[in-house]
Parts: sequence; C-alpha cells; structure tokens
Amino acid sequence: MKTITTFGLLVLVLSMTFGGVINNVYAEDDPAILLKIAKRAQDQIHNQISDNSSDKVKGLFEEGAQKVIVLEEALKNNDYVSAKEYFLSAMKIFKEISQHLTTSDGSFNVESQPASKTTRDTSKDPSNDLQRLQVYVDSLKTIAKRYDAVIDFSELDTLFVKARQEINDNQFTQAIETIDTIKETITELNTNLREAASHQESKRATEYAQKYLEQLDRLIENAKKQGVSDEIIEKLETAKENLSSAENPSDIIQEIRKIMSIKDQFELTKNDRLESRVLQIEKTLLRLSQMDGVEQDDLADARYMLQRIKQNLNDGEFETVNELLRDLAKQLEEIKKSL
Repeated sequence: MKTITTFGLLVLVLSMTFGGVINNVYAEDDPAILLKIAKRAQDQIHNQISDNSSDKVKGLFEEGAQKVIVLEEALKNNDYVSAKEYFLSAMKIFKEISQHLTTSDGSFNVESQPASKTTRDTSKDPSNDLQRLQVYVDSLKTIAKRYDAVIDFSELDTLFVKARQEINDNQFTQAIETIDTIKETITELNTNLREAASHQESKRATEYAQKYLEQLDRLIENAKKQGVSDEIIEKLETAKENLSSAENPSDIIQEIRKIMSIKDQFELTKNDRLESRVLQIEKTLLRLSQMDGVEQDDLADARYMLQRIKQNLNDGEFETVNELLRDLAKQLEEIKKSL
C-alpha cells in the first residue's frame, strides 16, 4: 500500500472505510483532528461492547485503545509521521471490531442473555487517565534514581496492577476509585521526592563549594606571588569567608558568581581553564573508584599525580600543570580501556 502523506487523504480514506464515525470533516492539515476522530471512533465502539462480547473483540479494543494513546503521545512530541501511522492502525482495528459486532458471533443479543446477568458498568473507561499517570510515575522513578532518593514505589505499582485488572474486567467505577487512590499516593511521594531532591542538591552544592574553596585558596596564593594589590587580596579573602559560611544552594551560587566577577574585574582568570580540567579529572576519578575491576594501585597513582597538579597550580607553575594534566588524562584513559 502506498504511504499516505497528507492529512486530507487520511480523512478521505477513513470517510470511506469508517463512514459512521466521520461526519462533515474537511481535509485540513490539522494534526489534532486525527486524535479527535480516533477518540470519537473509540467511544462509539466502546459503547457497543458488552460484558458478553467475545474475547477477540475485547482484545482488539484494548489494542485499538493503545494505538490512540500512542497517537496522542506522538502528537504531543510533534511526531506527525508516527501519528498518522498510529491513527490509521487504530481506525483499522475499530473497523474490524465493528465488523465483528455486526455478526452473530461477535454481537451482543440482549434477548439471549439470562435475566440474572448484571448490567454493564456505565462509567467511562479511564484507561487514558491511567496511562498518563503511569508515564508520570515512570518519570518520578527516573528523578528518584537521579537523586539517589530512597522512595518506595511498590504500593503504587500494586495499585496500577489492580486498576488495569479492573479495567480489563470492565469495572470502570472501581478502577476510577483505584486511580483516585493512585493520585493521592503520588501526591505523598511527590512530597518525599522533593525533600530528597532538595537534600541531595544541598549536599552537591556544599561539595562543589568545598572544591571551589580549594581553587580560591590557590588563586589567592598565586595573586600574592604575582604582587596583586592588597585591596584585591582582601576582596578575595572576604569572598572566601562568605562562601565558607553559605549553606543553601542559592547562596552558594550567588557567592561563587561574586568571586567570578572579582576574577574578571581584576583579570585573575588565567588559571580558570586549568582549574576546570582539574575538576573534570576529579569527577572521572570518582566514577572510576565506584566501578568494579579497577586496580586500586592505579587509582592511588592517579590521586597522587592529582595532588602534584594542585600543588603546582598553587605555586603558579602553569606549564608544569599542563604537562601533568595531559599525562594524567592518558593514564585515566588507559584505566578505562582496561575495563
């Protein structure tokens, strides 16, 4: 089948294959209209399915509903090529369901059912709501992992399983109640996650401040050796004290910006590039120390060389620092390759 490349043709094809769903739709290049059409078709099919419909029909409907969900996600991401494919797939599935429901095997004959059968739950299928919540919870799990936050998601996972089963059983009222419980649980977890993230950010900011203080010590020593005026030295010393006493991340960032302004103002940025390379080396060393299979002697040698680099920075020996940094970078690269 040739690929359909315009929304106008898509609407034309569907008007021929699913005539009862599309009325007075004009062929405009509005991607959002695809979602409206698909959801309208989904609702119409949903209203025709009963508890006694065949498993095949129910399975097809679930497949079609999933296509509508991914269609919506594709449109949110401006992925119109995928959106058109999901749209066509969903509509073909709904058309197949419609054909099944018109046959004696797939249709629901009210007169043939026992009077004791319970009526179908008239609540709206909350599958889309549940899917959106699942995507959101998955993002929370990613954030928790990023911040090393100890958050227990087991209760939420159990609730999601329960809600899906209730939806599969067409118990939509119960599923909606379960989804409400999921939302309440998410709110509680959000509070815990914000606290954990705040603590972690504060910890990282403090660690960075300590490293920056080391750089500032070296800068002050270099400035003294270069004969920088006492006024500038005093400004740097005051900035160091302020940074040492800063506690929350915003204050730490503010004080570091002040220090950077002082360095720019008095042209004391000569060794900033070297300091940045030292920080990067320290991060690499930290990652390697957390890996299995790394020889501790190799790490010890690298740490020793790093201390030499810092000492030379402190002494203003920038050429020596450059050479040592190149050697250390090669050494760390060899350690990585050995893994």
